[in-house]
Amino acid sequence: PPDGIPPIENPYYISIAEADNYLVAEDAVFVAELEAGIYVYPQNIMVWHEIVNEEINGEKLSITYCPLTGSAIGYYGDFSGGNTDFGTSGKLVNSNLIMYDRQTESYWSQILGQEISGPLAGKKLDRFQLTWTSWINIKTEYEKANILSNKTGFNRDYSRDPYGAYHTDQSGNYYTNENLYFNVLSSDDSLEKKDVVIAGEYKGEHFAVEKELIIQEKELNFEIAEEKLTAVYEPELDTVRISKDGEELVVYDVMWFGWHAFYPEFSENLIKNSQ
Repeated sequence: PPDGIPPIENPYYISIAEADNYLVAEDAVFVAELEAGIYVYPQNIMVWHEIVNEEINGEKLSITYCPLTGSAIGYYGDFSGGNTDFGTSGKLVNSNLIMYDRQTESYWSQILGQEISGPLAGKKLDRFQLTWTSWINIKTEYEKANILSNKTGFNRDYSRDPYGAYHTDQSGNYYTNENLYFNVLSSDDSLEKKDVVIAGEYKGEHFAVEKELIIQEKELNFEIAEEKLTAVYEPELDTVRISKDGEELVVYDVMWFGWHAFYPEFSENLIKNSQ
């Protein structure tokens, strides 16, 4: 049912030192570098809630995460002249989270960031950068940060991930095996299903860059919409930044199968190792 996976509506934050009591070095976290400060959302909390609705300096924000497609994306909750926050609809498309907005009760695809049914069908949300990294990098890179507390008000075992773990290769681990729980509308074997790509959009052209390739190459230029973009590996956060003439684009990590299922027409915009 709607909100059967309950979003966090009133997030409470703690310090790096406090969070270090329950996070370990390899734990995945999602970090938003905002004007108001650094905000960090541990994956082991997000996997149980998928959405955190927040308002910072009067601006509505939604931190969203779909464990089935491995996509963590930040969205502004201001659209069509109004403000809203988002809930989980209980539905999926291409194994990806379908959100609903509390203003119009319309459905939104998390990966598309677009309303797929309702009075604003076709309307797109604006994204902000939500960077996927590890807890050890947060402790190393930042002196201060606001860490989402595991005291959420919900009875969940945040020490256990129902899908497995990103830092193990056990056979039943959803994140590393080739099994999907649900069918997708389009598939492509250019990469392994759950290989991570860095996805973005430039001048209406969607693209995906194999993350491991940039980690190996450190820096790579490629063309989208007949213009040069640059992907650079940033070791401090173990992430990939993509820019155009020095201006950083908003991008996100996602499993290859999830991205391709929504954007098969842009499959030629996959930047991968040619070997």
